[in-house]
Amino acid sequence: MAFLNRIIYIVLSLTLFTSCYSDFEPDIESDPVVCINALAKTGEPLRISVTRTWRWSEGNPDRDIDIVLKDAIVSLYVNGELVETPHFSIWEANDPARPWLKNENGYKCSYIPSPGDLIKITAHSPKYGDAEGEVRVPIPVDIDKTDMNVMNVKANQIGDKFLYTGDALLELWFTDPAEMDNYYMFGDKRNYDYGNNMISNAYIEYDSEPLFTEHVSPIESIVSETSGYTIFTDRLIAGKSYPLHIRVSNIQYEVASMDNFDSNKSSILLTLNAISESYYKHVLSVWVSNDGISGILGGIGLGDPTWECSNVSTGAGVIAAIAPSTVEIPIAMFFQDK
Repeated sequence: MAFLNRIIYIVLSLTLFTSCYSDFEPDIESDPVVCINALAKTGEPLRISVTRTWRWSEGNPDRDIDIVLKDAIVSLYVNGELVETPHFSIWEANDPARPWLKNENGYKCSYIPSPGDLIKITAHSPKYGDAEGEVRVPIPVDIDKTDMNVMNVKANQIGDKFLYTGDALLELWFTDPAEMDNYYMFGDKRNYDYGNNMISNAYIEYDSEPLFTEHVSPIESIVSETSGYTIFTDRLIAGKSYPLHIRVSNIQYEVASMDNFDSNKSSILLTLNAISESYYKHVLSVWVSNDGISGILGGIGLGDPTWECSNVSTGAGVIAAIAPSTVEIPIAMFFQDK
């Protein structure tokens, strides 16, 4: 606690001192460079974003300045062969996670990544120069089986409908390939059957799985935010069969008739993503910068600054790859034996 008290005291002191100053403009010579961002996902056409870096005093890219490079010459290479030279375009957005987003823009490719592909992207801007980077698309790792332990089940009749509630602990078994270093990220999605006008709910919790916090030190587990990150490596499970522990709480499942118990088609999708090393290092660097001890100390001047990891030649952006393996669990399955 003495260490934490010193940190808190220093943070408060620096806050008081820095509150005396305003309009600070660091005299750092820095020319904008090309930034490439791309996520090669198996089964989906590749999309490439090409922008430029900017000095913080220029303004907000979403409001004051336009950093998108619409005139870049972009080339896509797959396994050493030039496959495509996409042009800048705008298309209708279809992102359930961002329903407010109407349009997206960038360099839209027809190429669909396959496991094992070596992808290289180059971009040339007449004004800002060149950038390039590459990534190997990982091999997907199957979810072998799913075990579940359902608890706290209750059943109530509401009018002519029946509502089931409960909690569950899932074990998602997979086998890590032993011949290589592997990187993973877990994800989930809910598909609720609103068409039948019935209640459905399932809240996914990650705090039961120790691999999700393998990058967190004992001190960071006390002072840092650790939730929301589901990346992990195979360094503790290399070549082994292992079950991810996922808690599902506040499950609600409503049906109109016991004679048609599975009429409510709501489900949850659980995904084990095999990800590239570049993806893992980038997400980890974001956590270190925002929530790790190094980032916290660097942010208040007590350590070196931390930066987000990049595999692009200019140091701006990340070219990553992902290969998902998904299992769909009908919410009815939690209660069908109860």
